[in-house]
Amino acid sequence: MTLPSDLAADAPHQPTARVAWQPIRAVTTVISRTLLGSLLGLLLWAQLPVVAPGWTAAVVQSGSMRPALMPGDVVLYQPPRDRTPAVGQIVLAQDPTRPGHLLTHRVYQVLPNNDLITKGDANSTPDSTPIRPTALQGVARLSVPWIGLPVQLWRARQLVPEAIALLGLAILLALAALPRHSRSQHM
Repeated sequence: MTLPSDLAADAPHQPTARVAWQPIRAVTTVISRTLLGSLLGLLLWAQLPVVAPGWTAAVVQSGSMRPALMPGDVVLYQPPRDRTPAVGQIVLAQDPTRPGHLLTHRVYQVLPNNDLITKGDANSTPDSTPIRPTALQGVARLSVPWIGLPVQLWRARQLVPEAIALLGLAILLALAALPRHSRSQHM
C-alpha cells in the first residue's frame, strides 16, 4: 500500500509561493544596493577634495541660498589664495554678525578696500555688514546635494525627520542584505 506521504516524496518538486517572490526580491535588492551605492558615492565625492590642502567642506544649514543651495547640501570650498573673489561667486566666510559661525553667501559687491558685500540668493537685500578679506575661508567649487541632510537635521535638532531618515537607511541596508535568489533546499 502506498501512503500519500510516499507519493509526495516521489513527486517532482512543485513551485511554492516563495518562487513567486523571487523576482520581487531580486528587484528590491538591486534597487536598494544601487541607492546605497549612490549614497556612498556622493559621500565619497563630497569628501575626496577635502584631502587637498586647504579645501573645506561645509553643510548648508539655512535656506538663504535657495535655489542654488539647499539645506543639507555639502559645498566644497577652495582656499581663496590671496585673490579677491569675483562678484557672483559663492564664498564661505566667518560671519561678521555672529562670531564663531560661518556664512555661505554670494559676493554681491567688492568694495575698494577689498571688503566683500554678500547676499543670500533668497534674501531680498544684501548683508549689512561687509566681510573682511581675512575672514574669507574659501570659494565654492562643488556642491553635492542632500548628502549632508543627516548632519543638517542633527544640528537643527529635528529629531523626527532625522529618525525617519535613519529608519529609511536601516530599511535600505536590510533590503540590500537580502540575497537576490533564495536557495532551494533539494535533498
